[in-house]
Amino acid sequence: MRSTTVNYQNVIEILVAGEVDRQIRHLPPQLVAYIKPEDVMAYALNRLPPLYATSLEGRERQQHHAKTQLLEKIVIAVRQGIAAVQQDPIKVKTPLE
Repeated sequence: MRSTTVNYQNVIEILVAGEVDRQIRHLPPQLVAYIKPEDVMAYALNRLPPLYATSLEGRERQQHHAKTQLLEKIVIAVRQGIAAVQQDPIKVKTPLE
């Protein structure tokens, strides 16, 4: 049986999370109330390539690649995610637990 310890990381998740936080901080509070960051994350991550790493060196290479080749795509995907997931007060969703 394999260990359940996670020995890999999707570097794009870290960068997208930072971008989500950055963009949400610049929104008006009345708009922020209708946006769930996790929905924006899922939207953006589904439109970006995964960048997995299993070592510190691999993580550094993936971060460098993302920052030099994918930064604009990350910014755009998050911006589109914010626009796409603004909550409809009538629509009810059951979150994952």
